[in-house]
Amino acid sequence: MVQFEKAENSSLNLVGKAKGKVPRQSIINPDWDFQKMGIGGLDKEFNAIFRRAFASRVFPPEIVEQLGCKHVKGILLFGPPGTGKTLMARQIGTMLNAREPKIVNGPQILDKYVGESEANVRRLFADAEEEEKRLGPNSGLHIIIFDEIDAICKSRGSVAGNTGVHDTVVNQLLAKIDGVEQLNNILVIGMTNRRDMIDEALLRPGRLEVQMEIGLPNEQGRFQILNIHTSRMKDYKKINPDVDIKELAVLTKNFSGAELEGLVRAAQSTAMNRLIKAASKVEVDPEAMEKLLVNRSDFLHALENDIKPAFGTSGEVLEHFLARGIINWGTPVSSILEDGMLFIQQARATDTSGLVSVLLEGPPNSGKTALAAQLAKNSDFPFVKVCTPEEMVGFTESAKCLHIRKVFDDAYRSQLSCILVDNIERLLDYGPIGPRYSNLTLQALLVLLKKEPPKGRKLLILCTSSRRQVLEDMEMLSAFTAVLHVPNLSQPDHLMAVLEESDVFTKKDLSALSRKILGHRVFIGIKKLLALIDMARQTEEPYRVIKFLSKLEEEGGLDMGSSIQ
Repeated sequence: MVQFEKAENSSLNLVGKAKGKVPRQSIINPDWDFQKMGIGGLDKEFNAIFRRAFASRVFPPEIVEQLGCKHVKGILLFGPPGTGKTLMARQIGTMLNAREPKIVNGPQILDKYVGESEANVRRLFADAEEEEKRLGPNSGLHIIIFDEIDAICKSRGSVAGNTGVHDTVVNQLLAKIDGVEQLNNILVIGMTNRRDMIDEALLRPGRLEVQMEIGLPNEQGRFQILNIHTSRMKDYKKINPDVDIKELAVLTKNFSGAELEGLVRAAQSTAMNRLIKAASKVEVDPEAMEKLLVNRSDFLHALENDIKPAFGTSGEVLEHFLARGIINWGTPVSSILEDGMLFIQQARATDTSGLVSVLLEGPPNSGKTALAAQLAKNSDFPFVKVCTPEEMVGFTESAKCLHIRKVFDDAYRSQLSCILVDNIERLLDYGPIGPRYSNLTLQALLVLLKKEPPKGRKLLILCTSSRRQVLEDMEMLSAFTAVLHVPNLSQPDHLMAVLEESDVFTKKDLSALSRKILGHRVFIGIKKLLALIDMARQTEEPYRVIKFLSKLEEEGGLDMGSSIQ
């Protein structure tokens, strides 16, 4: 047997077909089983990465040279936290029959000494450079995995201070991946949930050219992930047959892979807690091994109390807005709810643009927020986010814009999203004395209200305002798909419908009230009316009707001096 070894600085390469069947070492690990890789809901993404980054590496080097093909040197995995980016990178490392991957966290590269951060980057590539010089096209593959790559690859010039450390680290990384002395035996895998912060030069072809969004799993993906995390329990018969994984996949809309794993853990802890006796001291039931069984009720308890998706529904805020429910006092309320359902169906439809924005405007205290919250709840969209001025008290203009932008960016990650922007003029810092407003926030909202979500995503925006004329002056009304007017109660019949709905007045009181207000002018918001009803509830029985009517007149809701013609 003659063994050839390439000398340093030699241009000699031996190519050609070997006689006989000489087994060629495959880049894919021979023990690798695609079915057992444990990546749920990411089949499509994994297949796309394999096609772009590894298909060319499976073929012999001479074929690749004949094509003039250059291997992909970089992959960027980006998406929300907990969706499986690190798991995907780890599995790519184990799938390949290559050197042990070098895994580094972005912050580990940075060093307080001048030039040391750049030297850290060079050390990562040193082994690959040495082998490339020695073996050329026959060199093995070197994988470098950067977790939190945004920590070291921020856009140059964006980091405050005059040290320029971040900029030189980016420059060094660019030079190593695709510089003058090119390496063809490396694969850099970067992971981040802030793709917008990464320097653009790093994202062009030849560098991190395969950019794959690892998004929230769909129903099929959630089914796969839940199966992975419950497989051990099934093997040891520790899960009750009443647990339906398909049902759980339907119930866990907008859950990330990490949140689904947390759900399984929470259900297990609930099941274990049942078998712990906590009288004077904590004791475990002696027969716990046999009795321990995770039930459907454990999963439902975990869903209700323990694990909530980060990109889920703002359920508590909506319930707060709907604490008094929706009182259908007349045709205006019915028509708003009917029109609202049409807009929800329009937002959900597959053949529409994907963006529907609705403004609910009307006088103060007319119930706009409650109606918007009811529409958001009726939509049953998996992502519902409420954006209110209360959570941005004390924010600077730029901080407020960033917060609003984050709400919209989060919404774009879900298939179906609804954003409720309450009290829009307060969000714009509008003041009638002056008047003054935040032009920066106004421009940000105008852009976001008109920006269509990514392909395949649907977004419904519900806004409320008590200042229609102000929004019209700001040229904001044209940004909405539709404007719905929410009026005050203006008829005695409207007022009586609300009073009958409450349990404060007796039938005798209602008859007296009906006679008193019949034919007189009524104009009051539902929110103000409910406050007066609550006050009347505290009044003693004989004076309740008189007190209610006097307060109603004081508030300007009832004009006893004039009548409806």
